[in-house]
Amino acid sequence: MKSATIAATALAGALCAAAAPSMAAEAKAIRVYDATQLTLDRYTVLKRIWTQTWRSAFWVPSYDERADAVSALTSRAADEGADGVINLHCLNDTSWGGGYFCYGLAIKLK
Repeated sequence: MKSATIAATALAGALCAAAAPSMAAEAKAIRVYDATQLTLDRYTVLKRIWTQTWRSAFWVPSYDERADAVSALTSRAADEGADGVINLHCLNDTSWGGGYFCYGLAIKLK
Protein backbone atom coordinates (compact mmCIF):
# COMPACT_ATOMS: atom_id res chain seq x y z
CA MET A 1 0.00 0.00 0.00
CA LYS A 2 2.81 2.39 0.89
CA SER A 3 4.64 1.71 -2.40
CA ALA A 4 1.44 2.38 -4.36
CA THR A 5 1.06 5.74 -2.63
CA ILE A 6 4.69 6.64 -3.34
CA ALA A 7 4.33 5.58 -6.97
CA ALA A 8 1.12 7.62 -7.36
CA THR A 9 2.79 10.67 -5.82
CA ALA A 10 5.81 10.30 -8.08
CA LEU A 11 3.59 9.96 -11.15
CA ALA A 12 1.56 13.04 -10.18
CA GLY A 13 4.78 15.02 -9.67
CA ALA A 14 6.14 13.93 -13.03
CA LEU A 15 2.92 14.94 -14.79
CA CYS A 16 2.95 18.38 -13.14
CA ALA A 17 6.61 18.89 -14.09
CA ALA A 18 5.89 17.92 -17.69
CA ALA A 19 2.93 20.29 -17.89
CA ALA A 20 4.79 23.28 -16.43
CA PRO A 21 6.74 24.28 -19.59
CA SER A 22 3.62 24.15 -21.76
CA MET A 23 1.65 26.23 -19.27
CA ALA A 24 4.46 28.78 -19.23
CA ALA A 25 4.39 28.97 -23.02
CA GLU A 26 0.62 29.50 -22.97
CA ALA A 27 1.03 32.31 -20.46
CA LYS A 28 3.29 34.30 -22.79
CA ALA A 29 2.29 37.90 -22.26
CA ILE A 30 1.22 39.69 -25.41
CA ARG A 31 1.65 43.40 -24.99
CA VAL A 32 -1.00 45.76 -26.33
CA TYR A 33 0.60 48.83 -27.90
CA ASP A 34 -1.00 52.18 -28.49
CA ALA A 35 -0.82 53.34 -32.11
CA THR A 36 1.58 56.14 -31.09
CA GLN A 37 4.08 53.88 -29.28
CA LEU A 38 5.66 52.21 -32.30
CA THR A 39 6.73 53.53 -35.67
CA LEU A 40 5.84 51.52 -38.76
CA ASP A 41 9.43 50.36 -39.29
CA ARG A 42 9.58 48.65 -35.85
CA TYR A 43 7.08 45.88 -36.55
CA THR A 44 5.54 43.63 -39.17
CA VAL A 45 1.82 42.90 -39.27
CA LEU A 46 1.18 39.17 -39.05
CA LYS A 47 -2.59 39.13 -39.15
CA ARG A 48 -5.69 41.21 -38.58
CA ILE A 49 -7.33 39.35 -35.73
CA TRP A 50 -11.07 38.63 -36.09
CA THR A 51 -11.54 40.78 -39.22
CA GLN A 52 -9.28 39.27 -41.88
CA THR A 53 -11.65 36.56 -43.15
CA TRP A 54 -15.00 36.69 -44.92
CA ARG A 55 -16.59 35.05 -41.89
CA SER A 56 -16.42 38.31 -39.96
CA ALA A 57 -19.25 39.61 -42.15
CA PHE A 58 -21.52 37.01 -40.56
CA TRP A 59 -20.08 36.21 -37.14
CA VAL A 60 -17.61 37.70 -34.71
CA PRO A 61 -16.80 36.47 -31.20
CA SER A 62 -18.40 38.54 -28.45
CA TYR A 63 -17.92 38.49 -24.71
CA ASP A 64 -19.77 39.77 -21.66
CA GLU A 65 -16.73 41.66 -20.34
CA ARG A 66 -14.20 43.84 -22.16
CA ALA A 67 -11.31 42.10 -20.39
CA ASP A 68 -12.49 38.73 -21.70
CA ALA A 69 -12.64 40.09 -25.26
CA VAL A 70 -9.11 41.54 -25.01
CA SER A 71 -7.82 38.31 -23.48
CA ALA A 72 -9.31 36.24 -26.31
CA LEU A 73 -7.76 38.56 -28.90
CA THR A 74 -4.31 38.47 -27.32
CA SER A 75 -4.52 34.68 -27.02
CA ARG A 76 -5.32 34.45 -30.71
CA ALA A 77 -2.38 36.77 -31.46
CA ALA A 78 -0.09 34.51 -29.40
CA ASP A 79 -1.32 31.53 -31.43
CA GLU A 80 -0.20 33.38 -34.57
CA GLY A 81 3.30 33.91 -33.10
CA ALA A 82 2.86 37.61 -32.38
CA ASP A 83 4.87 39.67 -29.91
CA GLY A 84 2.11 42.22 -29.48
CA VAL A 85 -1.13 43.77 -30.64
CA ILE A 86 -1.52 47.25 -32.03
CA ASN A 87 -4.56 49.30 -33.08
CA LEU A 88 -6.77 47.47 -30.59
CA HIS A 89 -10.40 48.58 -30.79
CA CYS A 90 -13.25 47.29 -28.65
CA LEU A 91 -16.93 47.78 -29.34
CA ASN A 92 -19.87 47.15 -27.04
CA ASP A 93 -23.27 46.68 -28.57
CA THR A 94 -25.80 45.29 -26.16
CA SER A 95 -28.74 46.17 -28.41
CA TRP A 96 -28.25 42.97 -30.44
CA GLY A 97 -27.08 40.97 -27.47
CA GLY A 98 -23.52 40.74 -28.68
CA GLY A 99 -21.60 42.25 -25.80
CA TYR A 100 -17.96 43.22 -26.35
CA PHE A 101 -16.07 42.61 -29.57
CA CYS A 102 -12.41 43.59 -30.00
CA TYR A 103 -10.21 43.56 -33.07
CA GLY A 104 -6.62 44.56 -33.77
CA LEU A 105 -3.38 43.79 -35.56
CA ALA A 106 -1.12 40.97 -34.40
CA ILE A 107 2.46 42.19 -34.85
CA LYS A 108 5.98 40.82 -34.73
CA LEU A 109 8.62 43.25 -33.49
CA LYS A 110 11.76 43.65 -35.57
